[in-house]
Amino acid sequence: MTAVRSVGPNGKAPPSHVKELIFLGTGTSGNVPNIYCLTQEVPDCKVCLGALNVRIPSENTPGGGLPPAPIWGKNKRRNTSAVVRYMHSDGKMRTILIDCGKNFYESALTWFVQYRLRRIDAVIITHGHADAMLGMDDLRQWTIGGANYSVQDHIDVYLSSQSMEVVTGAFPYLVDKGKATGGGDVPSLQFHVFDNNGLKPFKIEELEVVPLEVEHGRIPEGPFMSLGFRFGDLTYISDASAIPQKTKDLIKGTKILVLDALHYVTHASHLSIPESIDMCASMLPPGGRAYLTGFSHRVDHDTLATELSEDNTLRKANVKVEPAYDGLRVHL
Repeated sequence: MTAVRSVGPNGKAPPSHVKELIFLGTGTSGNVPNIYCLTQEVPDCKVCLGALNVRIPSENTPGGGLPPAPIWGKNKRRNTSAVVRYMHSDGKMRTILIDCGKNFYESALTWFVQYRLRRIDAVIITHGHADAMLGMDDLRQWTIGGANYSVQDHIDVYLSSQSMEVVTGAFPYLVDKGKATGGGDVPSLQFHVFDNNGLKPFKIEELEVVPLEVEHGRIPEGPFMSLGFRFGDLTYISDASAIPQKTKDLIKGTKILVLDALHYVTHASHLSIPESIDMCASMLPPGGRAYLTGFSHRVDHDTLATELSEDNTLRKANVKVEPAYDGLRVHL
């Protein structure tokens, strides 16, 4: 376990090498669809029923290989997670996973396969909740099996000291293989802990990352702090109920913003859609764009897309905002 090496405290946006963002999950910690809705005597929740609209294209893959990917209803949502991909100077793309929650395996089985992703060059954890880190054991499929059968020999994981405490409690064998009960076939992870004396920009290989503190509800001691991250012109904030001014200052100049938006009414630990709209309009420059994420089953994708396209606040700010969905690939 090592401390993260910072690259300086200045709040300027680092050079952007990011080429694309892929949403692995855009739902709440409980996922969508909702079991309550689907087990009613007569299910009538439009969103949850729409989330079941999954079909497999009938055409065969030319030349054999993998079958066609399923086509998902845009209301089907797994735990919030995304992949940031950037171009390294060696001419090869690097893949950075943001959060590894409860259903990471299912998300990877769908979207890693569809987009032909393989190696995970790093994982960044936003906070120590189950929907952000409880899938870390599934990283074993990348790192066990030896040189002949594994994708890679280890995965670097970047997280705060607060999240590190949670991981140590939930997965002691991930931190110390001596605590594994069997032959040690557990994920091989190298943990890098953010500086306890204040969050500072740091590097993952050539990619500079600015951690962003946001409030994500409250605990008895005060606000529970989660993290967002800025990668050049891209800022990703998936779990937030409030954004401190010092963080807004670090976001300033962002051209593409991913922002939490649970549903239409206020919530203790997540931004509402109206709150997120106001933040997008105030924080993004004219011509900027944003993708909302983290939706509950109270939000229908197509309805929200129409509402956002007609929103006067966004029109006046000359900002484009869209609802994200699982599997959405954004080219930067």
